Amino acid sequence: MPDRVRIMCTYTEGNGDMTTDQRPEIKSTNGELKHARIPRPEESPGDGAAVSAQTNTILTLETAVEMFFGDLRLAPRSRKTDRQGISKFLKHLEAHEGIDPKLAPVEALLTEHVTSFAAILVPADIRSPEEVSQMRTAQNNLAAVRKLCSYLSAYDLHPTLATERLRVRIAAMMPRFTPPPPDVKLPDLERIVAHVSSVPMQEKPHLELRRRKVKAMVLFMFRTGVRVSELCALRRRDVDLDAGTAGIYRAKGGKSRTVHFDVETAKATVTYWNARGDQIRGSGANPAYSGRDKVGEPGRGISPRTVEHIVAELCMELGIESEVTPHSFRHGLATELVRRRVRESTVQTILGHASPQTTRIYVHQSGMDVAEEYQDAFGTYTKPAASHD
Repeated sequence: MPDRVRIMCTYTEGNGDMTTDQRPEIKSTNGELKHARIPRPEESPGDGAAVSAQTNTILTLETAVEMFFGDLRLAPRSRKTDRQGISKFLKHLEAHEGIDPKLAPVEALLTEHVTSFAAILVPADIRSPEEVSQMRTAQNNLAAVRKLCSYLSAYDLHPTLATERLRVRIAAMMPRFTPPPPDVKLPDLERIVAHVSSVPMQEKPHLELRRRKVKAMVLFMFRTGVRVSELCALRRRDVDLDAGTAGIYRAKGGKSRTVHFDVETAKATVTYWNARGDQIRGSGANPAYSGRDKVGEPGRGISPRTVEHIVAELCMELGIESEVTPHSFRHGLATELVRRRVRESTVQTILGHASPQTTRIYVHQSGMDVAEEYQDAFGTYTKPAASHD
């Protein structure tokens, strides 16, 4: 197990006061030295933090959370999501349970605190889009808190925390919920692909380089179904032009997989790299898609925010009203594969899902197919003429 970041609060005899220089130094995850907050004996929360006549050291709940994030190797996106959920839980403890995470010992955390947090998060009913969004947020937040509780129990930081009981109680509180299939509008995605493929050449080198980058990037997302974080992490050496594949390393959940792309995507990618001025040898470490558009200077990889901004700009140029994001291309690939009768297990492998249940959420019978079968039964639908009544 990696070295932990331990921040201990120490009580001493007397009035408990210490100068900053006397407080124990602790090293944070970024290597900076800081001083621990030393609570006085009379500030100790609950009987679990009993103070001996000499010296007593406790592990605070806030410190345990930092140890959790320091010990576990989480992907950046997972770390951000878990941090948000656990921060919300700590605020709940302080506001509703009277527990200050900065002072309370980790043993102060009870199963009932998590279930009361769940009762606030989980909507009473799930009918509207807003309630669906609320339910998804609740699932993410509770998954993060359960992960924290499992960590505390597994590493004997809070061995009496009943994690199995917690799992059963939360499962009993959760309503039956299957996320609705993503609203994929393939025609909108195809319009974007057609547009980036038809933009004329630009006179200025940096604008022409950007044109080729946007085309290569959009085609790559549409044909591989990669997540935006995976796209931004790609290096040239990860892309195998001979086989038409790309290696995705340490993606969501720490898993790696291989994705495939077509000839058109390969040509657009090579054209972009050539325009960028990549050398034949020694360019493997270059980002597949650069953040800057400067010939001869690949620089750093493009950021997820920049990719999102590019897709939003394309939608504005084309007058697309539906909410298209980089992730929409992932949904679009799944839908297209299903329409072409690709096996579900193959789609699961391409998308990198650990569970086939997750794939079934993405890989649904498209609305277009449902409409076609419905209209075969009841006749073709035509929009009624405008009425002036």
